[in-house]
Order: sequence, then structure tokens, then C-alpha cells
Amino acid sequence: MRKPLPTERTMLQGVALARWGAWAWLTVTTLAQRSKLAHPVLAGLLIALMLAWAIAANVLFHRKPAVLLHPLVAAGQLTLGWMLLWMDGVVFTSGHTTGGGQNLAGTWPLIATLAASTALGPIGGSLGGVVVGTGRVAGTIANGDTNFSGGRVLSLAATCLFYAISGAVWGWVTRRLRVVETEVMAVRAREDVARTLHDGVLQTLALVERRAAESDPALAAAARTSDRELRTWLYGGASKERHGFDASIRGAADRAAAVFDQRVVVNVLQDREPRGEVTEAVAGAVGEAVNNAMKHAIATTIVVFAEATDDGAVFASVRDDGKGFDATLARTARRGLVRSIDERVALVDGRVEVRSAPGQGTEVRIWVPA
Repeated sequence: MRKPLPTERTMLQGVALARWGAWAWLTVTTLAQRSKLAHPVLAGLLIALMLAWAIAANVLFHRKPAVLLHPLVAAGQLTLGWMLLWMDGVVFTSGHTTGGGQNLAGTWPLIATLAASTALGPIGGSLGGVVVGTGRVAGTIANGDTNFSGGRVLSLAATCLFYAISGAVWGWVTRRLRVVETEVMAVRAREDVARTLHDGVLQTLALVERRAAESDPALAAAARTSDRELRTWLYGGASKERHGFDASIRGAADRAAAVFDQRVVVNVLQDREPRGEVTEAVAGAVGEAVNNAMKHAIATTIVVFAEATDDGAVFASVRDDGKGFDATLARTARRGLVRSIDERVALVDGRVEVRSAPGQGTEVRIWVPA
């Protein structure tokens, strides 16, 4: 038997509390109507049986809650609910079931239906509710009432329908909560794995790719491939919808690359989440640097590297292998660079450095202090 999920434990606990309330109520109402009892000893035995069941269910909930979800236990609860409705017609004098008095069962059959549907699901709970509802028919007959006129049939049918709907709804809600909780647990487990890999393996791969880009292109390519495959497995297609420094840098580079239909390699190391305004400024500058490389560099490879250190400082680099230019003219001839990158970074007290030479590609470096 599997261990109940926290949601299932909560549902079982709610049923247990309701069961105690139902037992107290049927005890009080039976004592209040003791003058109408045809078999008081039998009524007392039934009340004792319900008490024993409530105690046993309470012990099982604290020691072996999985037992309460077993189909046989669910069937037993439905049987007890049905028996109480039937015995209502046995223990009281004739005419009780149609006289408007409180019945012996009280709300116990409903609680039995809910408890069973927790284990059996909506279909099992609905069918169980119908079965429990027929106990009222048996109790009516046992009490000597066999006049099943149109209104009486509708009343009995309404009882069966009420239990059936209650079991179906409770079972459906339990199943949906179980699915949601299972999905949440899976997401949390995946996030734990992602966090561990991001703080270790992915950052190591990013560092290897950056440092081996020029000295060992094959190693850098292998690290880049592994990085991409791991990120695809961890985040799938939803990575662009995530928030924070990592997602902002990747999103800015991807948006710029999408315009020109060119691939950009992005590596992000992150020890700490920077301030929101820093993330926004650096991501905007990175996006513009990638855009400039796309439009002007005629590059075959564009690599973005960004790092947020544990003290809150940020470094970012956008490097291409394009035609390059005379970097001394960057502030005069390339006004777009000054306007779109420098000014963004200056707003967060950062600085920009451009390294380039004709035929040697370009690298835009961005620093933002802690």
C-alpha cells in the first residue's frame, strides 16, 4: 500500500472529525427518542459498533493511514452506512421512518460515502453512494412501510441521488487534488535537481566553454552542447517564461537573435540574484550588443556570457567573430553603441568597454559594481 499524500491525509482527517460528530449526534438523538425504540439493546449495540469503528479509524489514521485507502476498508465503511439506514427501520417502532423523527443513522452514511470515495475515486464513490442510499429503502420496508406511492419513490430516489452526487464530487475533488499535489511534488523535485545542476554542473560547463573558446574550440563546443542539452531537459520550452537574471539575459539575447534568425550561445553563471534594476539594465545592454553584432559584424558565432557574483556585482560579455572595427572610433562613429548600451549601464553606475580590431571580431564588456 502506498503512503497517502498530504492532501489525502487532510481529507481523511476531515472525515474522521466528521465521523466523531456524527456519532455524537446519533447517540443524542437515539437517547432523545428512546421511548420509540422497539429494540433498545440492538440500538445500543449499533451505537457501540459505530464508536468502535470511529476509534479504530482514528488509530489507523495515526499509525497506518494507508489502510484507510484500501478498497476493502472503503467497502466496509459503505456496508456500515447501509446497515445503519436499514437498522433505523428495525430498532424503532413501526411508522418511525415516515413519522418525521430523527433516524438512527444521522449523517453517518454520508460520511461513510465520503470516506469511501476518498479511496475509490468519483466513480466508486458515486456507485457506493447509490448502494448506501438503498439502505433507506431497506429500512423503510423493515419499519413496515410498503406504500411506495409516487412521492415516496421520489423521496427514496432523492436520497440515493444525494449520496451518489456527494460521493462523486468528493471523489473527483480528491482525485484532482491528488493529481495537482503529485505534479507540484514533481516540479519541486525537478527544481531541486535544476538548482543543484545550475549551481554546479551548468556553471562549470559555462566556465569551461568561455575559457576554452579560443584555446580549445572542440572542448568549448562539447561544453556548449552539454549545457544546451541539460538546460533543455531541465527547463524545456518554458525557460523563456522564467524570471530573474538568468532568464532575462537569455530572453534578451533570444529576442535579438530571433529578428535575424541567427543562433546565439548564452552562458550564465549566477551565485546571487542582482537587484531588479541591474538585471533590467544589463539584459537591455546585452540585447542591444547582440543586435549590433547581428546587424554590423557579419559574424558566424556570437557568444554571450554573464555572471552575477555572490557580492551582487555583475559582469557580462558579448563576443562575436565578425569583421570588427576600430574600437577607438566606438564613441564617435558608432553613436548607437553609446546611446543604447552605455547609457543603460550608466543608470546603474556601471561601465562598458569595447574591444575590437578590423578582422578580429568584437567584444563588448559590461561591469556593474555591487
